Amino acid sequence: MKIYLLFTSLAALIMFAGAAISSDMVTPQIGPVKIKNYAFGPNTVTATPGSEVVWVNNDSASHSIVIDGHQSPRLRNGSEFRHTFSAAGEYHYQCGIHKSMKGTVIIAKYDTASMPQASAKKPRPVIENTTSSMSPTPIPSTAIHPKAVQKNISAEKNTISIVDFMRFSPAVLSVAAGTEVTWNNHDGSNHIIQVGNVRSPRLRHDASFSYRFDKPGEYPYICGIHGNKMSGKIIVE
Repeated sequence: MKIYLLFTSLAALIMFAGAAISSDMVTPQIGPVKIKNYAFGPNTVTATPGSEVVWVNNDSASHSIVIDGHQSPRLRNGSEFRHTFSAAGEYHYQCGIHKSMKGTVIIAKYDTASMPQASAKKPRPVIENTTSSMSPTPIPSTAIHPKAVQKNISAEKNTISIVDFMRFSPAVLSVAAGTEVTWNNHDGSNHIIQVGNVRSPRLRHDASFSYRFDKPGEYPYICGIHGNKMSGKIIVE
């Protein structure tokens, strides 16, 4: 009986030790980095080697993540992509579909306790299996690098994005009199903004056009290239 009890206690001790080791080996998870309004938020994240960064696409348009020349699968709305960064370094990435969308992951050998972004990995449903085969080697400084001032379109007011080919988002925008409205072309095709007799230059990908609405009223507009099938409205109050 004593031998049996000793054996049982030893087995329980081994199981407890194994669970503790397994708990320590949980990969820290950073994020999610949310893709919304053609921008990454937050634009820069910091983590320690071995951390997993998660991107979640909350846009209606599809996006992909390009790091060190390797591209993730195309992420539809609600899909996510995960990548584990093994080596310290500064990783600059961008959307493989919309080149103006850029972000940075900084992997530094900090004390985990000083990393407020890191959290224990929790089980969650994976909407799309997008296992990465990317190299963890840091990108050299001559590679993709974000601009010194990165526009966060999601934070801008009175802005209309041209997305998904022939669609204005939002289609209807309400503003106060005297407001300058800006259209940003993000869908890769050329477009022209035509509001009454006002006609913008041809907008290529990533080009913008702004116009100030001084008088209250409703101002329907169309694309000067694609006509009424690509239309929107400004309501000035």
